[in-house]
Amino acid sequence: MLIFLVDDHELIREGLSQALRSAGHNIVGQAASLADAKVQLTFAQPELIIVDVQLPDGSGLDLVHPAMKFIVLTIGDDPLSLSEAHKRGASAYVLKGEPISHLLNIVDQVGDSTYHFAAPAMPNNRFDLTQRELDVLHILQTGWSSKEMAAHLFLSEATVKTHLSSIYRKLGASNRTQAVVIALSNHLIAE
Repeated sequence: MLIFLVDDHELIREGLSQALRSAGHNIVGQAASLADAKVQLTFAQPELIIVDVQLPDGSGLDLVHPAMKFIVLTIGDDPLSLSEAHKRGASAYVLKGEPISHLLNIVDQVGDSTYHFAAPAMPNNRFDLTQRELDVLHILQTGWSSKEMAAHLFLSEATVKTHLSSIYRKLGASNRTQAVVIALSNHLIAE
């Protein structure tokens, strides 16, 4: 796979580059800043971009878009960054503390058309959802209407809609499907 690396730490870029080359991948470019990455990516033709969230001149998430494959690397497990990465179309969100074998495994899987967004396991309530919002989120994957969910939870339909609006805002989702995908990815609900 042709890979472009974006990280402001040379040691990280070189370590990733060496590990990826050893695994049979080709590094087609490297950048230490958002501006440098934008310039180089107008010429490079990578199949995958591995980008750090925190760059000296902005967020690496500003590069992420669904037209290309991205793996977002980060030092911390910030749920807002995770949600934003997912919303922008990243293929994966990987913590820098993970073993290199974990990243290499994800790189190998990203090309698979059945591959789904990968993220670290997080505690069940990283998004500050209330218990009632978690209840609504849990049954959201059933495909029931707001009226059916209200009847099941013994709530009014207006209350369910209020909970849904709050869930979307907290998860950074714009619709039910996105909310369920984010919830599944973050182990807020089980399949």
